[in-house]
Amino acid sequence: MKVVVFAHTPPPFHGQSYMVELMLAGLKSRDRDGLQIFHVNASLSDRVEEIGKFKWKKLFLLMKYCVRAWRCHLFDGADTFYYIPAPGKRNAVYRDWLAMVFCRPIFKRIIFHWHAAGLGSWLEKEAKPWERRITRRLLGRADLSIVLSEFGRADAMCLSPKRIEIVPNGIPDPCPDFEKRVLPDRQRRQKERSRGELTSFIVLFAGTCSEAKGLFATLDAVALVNQQFTDRRLPISVSLVVAGEFLSNAERNRFNQRIARSDLNACEEQSRCLVDYVGFVSGPKKDELFRRCDCLCFPSLYPAEGQPVTIIEALAFGLPVVATRWRGIPDLLAGSEARLIDDQDPKAIANALKDLLNAETWTMNRKLFLDNYSLDKYVDGLKCAFAKL
Repeated sequence: MKVVVFAHTPPPFHGQSYMVELMLAGLKSRDRDGLQIFHVNASLSDRVEEIGKFKWKKLFLLMKYCVRAWRCHLFDGADTFYYIPAPGKRNAVYRDWLAMVFCRPIFKRIIFHWHAAGLGSWLEKEAKPWERRITRRLLGRADLSIVLSEFGRADAMCLSPKRIEIVPNGIPDPCPDFEKRVLPDRQRRQKERSRGELTSFIVLFAGTCSEAKGLFATLDAVALVNQQFTDRRLPISVSLVVAGEFLSNAERNRFNQRIARSDLNACEEQSRCLVDYVGFVSGPKKDELFRRCDCLCFPSLYPAEGQPVTIIEALAFGLPVVATRWRGIPDLLAGSEARLIDDQDPKAIANALKDLLNAETWTMNRKLFLDNYSLDKYVDGLKCAFAKL
């Protein structure tokens, strides 16, 4: 099988592009058993904030990438077309139509990999009848649909694929020294907090900095829990580290205004701001961040949420997680000691954070990562799914 992977890799960096990068590296580094990969880096956006927005240059770029896919078919004999369908966003769906019009007729097999959620509900509730018909005509009856979890099956089923395979995301182990260094440090900090020797609890928000991803609900929750501790005269403070990029200047300004308010910036026993914004981090800086934080808070209601890589990274580091019962997140955290909430309710988030102050979830969450979300399992799962064609 010769596969054209028509998908972009970083930059810009986000969960989907990162998983494509890992897939390509993993498949090319293993015994491929007759599987040959040709990558067309179909990047249409230079920055995260441009993703999903219409620009004329994207149309010309898409045509250029389709020509490259044709060349792979004509000169290299590529017979299978791998593509990542859009979530329920009109501009992105129209992009998929164009890619399918130009590329689907020449390839023997079509593989869809459903990283983003929401297309099924969009087709059912928002799409116009003619949009629904065109989408099902151009994207229907794929030879293989790969979904991240049982939740993602509904999106794939709406287009009647011939086969569906579940392959969860997976990443390289960011802390192979977990047993020797990470776990003992977490146990030490928890014991010091329980004895009153350590008065800090560091919450991490990592991902796209937006309201939909839960940033502002997290800010309100941190302010609320600190106020409750102050009222009860408890000698502990909850601080927040925010890592990621903003999608708009409006949300960046809103963030700056929010952290400047007195409930996050002027506590009687706290001379510094309770919120530290570190921007986009990667590599060793990101690893250090996950090591020193005590909890991940990710109350996302993002419409296209699939399997957030930031949650998988938190599990790898044994971090307790506060998240929403939303899209693919409950499936991702099944078997963990995560605290799931129904909405972006600051009170519920604050209660979950307090509940995790002395929770010992590190080993269980680490085991969940090793059993389900390691890079080897991800790549092997994709190889098996491809082989079934």
